[in-house]
Amino acid sequence: MSQKVAVRTRSIPRRSFTPELVRSLHALADRMLSEDIEHFRIHAETNEVVHVYERTDTGAPVGFQFWRTAAMDLRDCRVVIGGKLRIEPEFRRRALHLRSSIRFYLENQLRHPGTRFYFLAVASLFGFVSIASALADYRLFDPSASDAEDRAIRRAFEALAAQNHHRLDEGTGLFAVGIKITEQTLAQYSPPYFDRPEARAYIRVNPGWHDGYNVGVWFRFTLANLARLASTIARKR
Repeated sequence: MSQKVAVRTRSIPRRSFTPELVRSLHALADRMLSEDIEHFRIHAETNEVVHVYERTDTGAPVGFQFWRTAAMDLRDCRVVIGGKLRIEPEFRRRALHLRSSIRFYLENQLRHPGTRFYFLAVASLFGFVSIASALADYRLFDPSASDAEDRAIRRAFEALAAQNHHRLDEGTGLFAVGIKITEQTLAQYSPPYFDRPEARAYIRVNPGWHDGYNVGVWFRFTLANLARLASTIARKR
């Protein structure tokens, strides 16, 4: 049996985003989810860092995820925002993005020990299944929720949508993101995948999931969620 190729993560700060890097990441992403390069560039430039996943034998990139933090209208709170996540099929199911989320969160928590962090993402079906299945607790964005925390979450999502040129549908709470899933990507997933509880939950609230609409998801970095993330990472190494 062939040995699994190891993958390393390279963290690249915003100041080092070159046109060549953005083009190379877009070319990798466009094979999985079709997207205009200008739309991709706008998203990239809203972020603080990108984690690029590379083969250790050749150095070739096999995926990436963008990350940043943002202010929140709650005292001593900030949001961690998971941006675009793309991983080549043969390197999935290794918890690469979960390791990234823990790394980015811990770096920021150590710099700001008195701050409470929330995670926000406007997620595709595949990104949602991957993160939701590794959590003890998460919430879907509800634009009608009205307590102080929910109002702060809504404002954070509205700011995120505006920065990325996404449109919030007030009636459904979904985000029009202008990214369509390619037939090539759909063919990589067997029917049982779409029957997973997380996939069913996503499709139930977002029946137009393959036509350019994504769902907002958020969670708190609680001890329960951190423990569940760590156990999932350990299991998938």
